[in-house]
Amino acid sequence: MIFWLIIPFLISLIIGIPISFSLGVAIVVFMIATAKLPFDVFVQTLYNPTESFPMMAIPFFILAGELMSRSGITDRLINFAKFFMGRFRGGLAHVTVVSGAGFAGLSGSAVAETAALGKTLGPAMKKEGYKKSFTAALIASAGVMAPVIPPSVIMILYGAQMNVSIGAMFMAGIVPGLVIAALLMIVSYVVAVKNNYPTAKIPFTWKGLFEVTLAASLAFVMPIIIVIGIRGGIFTPTEGGAVAAAYAFLVGGLIYRSLTVKDIFDSLIRTGTISAVILLVVAMSAPFGWIMAYFGIPQAFADSILSITENPVIILLLIILLLMFIGMFLEGAAIVMLLGPVLAPVAIAIGMDPVHFAIVMVVAIAIGMATPPVGVNLFVTVPILGTSMEKASRAVLPFIITLFIALLIIAFVPEIVLWLPNMFR
Repeated sequence: MIFWLIIPFLISLIIGIPISFSLGVAIVVFMIATAKLPFDVFVQTLYNPTESFPMMAIPFFILAGELMSRSGITDRLINFAKFFMGRFRGGLAHVTVVSGAGFAGLSGSAVAETAALGKTLGPAMKKEGYKKSFTAALIASAGVMAPVIPPSVIMILYGAQMNVSIGAMFMAGIVPGLVIAALLMIVSYVVAVKNNYPTAKIPFTWKGLFEVTLAASLAFVMPIIIVIGIRGGIFTPTEGGAVAAAYAFLVGGLIYRSLTVKDIFDSLIRTGTISAVILLVVAMSAPFGWIMAYFGIPQAFADSILSITENPVIILLLIILLLMFIGMFLEGAAIVMLLGPVLAPVAIAIGMDPVHFAIVMVVAIAIGMATPPVGVNLFVTVPILGTSMEKASRAVLPFIITLFIALLIIAFVPEIVLWLPNMFR
């Protein structure tokens, strides 16, 4: 019977129907073809996830990111990164990675971060003589950090879906995000030395250090407030999203005085649009997942994996490869909603901590978004940089290998993920 659910879904995706509507088509075809479930189930399960209180955090965090971006904080983060990293060989490449890590704490979206970095640092890197294919590949790879470093929309969805502490996931994502940034910078340095990419001529002065740090400090404060506030029990994730939005409004409107009425209006419109897309995917995923659970698909999948091998290393590698592959084609929100309930029981069965597995899943999905031939991050950077998909795909391979190594470290050294949230237990 599951044939009538999976095949219509895949056919809909192949012919270009948006994923939320593809899910709906699959559900309707299944119910008509099998006559096993009434349409009341479709309507009820469609509505239930959208009234979840934690889901309200999503539009708040998106609004906070929009307001902070429009307030000019991106330029301040870039100047901060340039001051510290511009002196090294391939300085702008390091600036891109550091800026990506900083911007990740504001956007929470891989696509949004990739587009922002492409539009701000892409032209500067081209002007300094960096290959367009290398620049596109680097920026697409740096965008991977956005769902990992908190606040993260995917983590909010996972926590609400799987009943895992969102605050713990936020804290658990910090160190893995820094590990990814460090490894990307190492690869950037090697490529920069090989191609003799330039260094930035920025004189060091204590006054300059103070100025760039002060300018960027308010951007770094927001994620710290949110993570500590949620993990410390001061407010819930949803209230944390509201605090983040209010903080962004105060910083951009009253301190920087760079937010205009039009900026605020455009931010609200874009927040509503993005939130609607995400929540529509969430709503459509709910009956799809409910049908799979009703017919025992998650348990059957877990049993089949465990029947192949009982070696936890091999099982975890299979899960990682599956997530990276699917991450090339589907949105992170849909993967979390559909595969979270399927894969989490397998991970728990092999002894993984739920928070640890959540971070592994998020990182694997994010890497898939930068992996050729269909990684969405590459499709964002290629037109911005004016290069070809073929050249960008070749240039991104060293970064994908590096990201995969980072994922293996995160997956098989759980202390990297868990030591920070454990400090606040």
